[in-house]
Amino acid sequence: MRTAKPRARSRRTSAIVLSVVLAISALGAAACGGSSSSGGAKAGARGPLEQTHLKIGIPKNELGALPLFTGVDKGYFKDQGLDVTIDDSFASYQDTLKALGDGKVDLVYDDYVHAVLQMSTGTYRLQLVAEGYTAGDDSVQLLSKPTGRRNEDQARAVFDAHDGFLVPMTGTGNPDTDYTVPTVMLMTRLPDVANSLKIRNDTADAHLKSMTAAAISEKLSGSADTNLAGVVAEPYLSASAGSDSLSKVMDLTRGSTQAMPMGGYFAKQDFAVTNTNTFKAFTAGLNQAKTVTGQRALAMSEMQAHYGAVASSTVVASISFGGFPTTVSVPRVSRVLTLMRDLGLAVYFNIDTMMPPDAERGQS
Repeated sequence: MRTAKPRARSRRTSAIVLSVVLAISALGAAACGGSSSSGGAKAGARGPLEQTHLKIGIPKNELGALPLFTGVDKGYFKDQGLDVTIDDSFASYQDTLKALGDGKVDLVYDDYVHAVLQMSTGTYRLQLVAEGYTAGDDSVQLLSKPTGRRNEDQARAVFDAHDGFLVPMTGTGNPDTDYTVPTVMLMTRLPDVANSLKIRNDTADAHLKSMTAAAISEKLSGSADTNLAGVVAEPYLSASAGSDSLSKVMDLTRGSTQAMPMGGYFAKQDFAVTNTNTFKAFTAGLNQAKTVTGQRALAMSEMQAHYGAVASSTVVASISFGGFPTTVSVPRVSRVLTLMRDLGLAVYFNIDTMMPPDAERGQS
């Protein structure tokens, strides 16, 4: 019996040692897990990415897509396991959607009005992956030559002249679909003549003339016609504001068009449905980029790095930036469809059908 006791103590000692070793091993594993990248932890929570590369098409100098450049430059997408490339060579929203339809890009930044029209008349369905941009105060204006008239009288004179309102184009080449959010903002702010403000092939009967955003200010400045006005949004607004040859006729970011949703990131719906983890990773990186791009100094720096001649130091110092929402709100985006329907530009459809599953569906 005396010899048995040491063996019992030995077994108990071994068990204690084994327990300690296992506990230390568990702590070590936990420590290793804790020291892994946050992107890895997020990937584990959402599952593996269906693909790790996204090519995104945006119109040239589109202010709403500014956080994309931040996300690439700051490595936010790479932290999520994504390689994101940006193609900003497109001249219009229509060009980006055509590239999406042709499979040349995976994702586009597009104007909401044009996206709604694409959904109702297009050959493929879109899904809004992330909201992009909402207009800031004073960021969309109706400009004209100084005339000495009251602003209301100048707007009426432009309307009476026909073909006098220059508006940013989508690039469709179709008078029934060449509308943008800034155009809808103008039509909403002129309710007494909105039913006549249409883009038409018959120039004798037209009140809106679409052209590229970059060309509107040049056209206004270079024309001797005083009965001409143009809808100009940032960054082109600040680029033309320094000219004494133009003056503000109407601020389009007031009343029912204040903080107006301007555009978002869209993918083909079938592609979005089959790449849910990829787009969760994309929106996570994009939201980080949106948050820091909300800091004016960083936004100005990113613009100067990527927006060419339109982003001189003088221009970016005076830009009226809007907001970059980090959620998708159905009521917020629905404002665009509501105004389009009020103006006779769209038939009713359930806008919720192009929203992501996690969109906010309560009051915005």
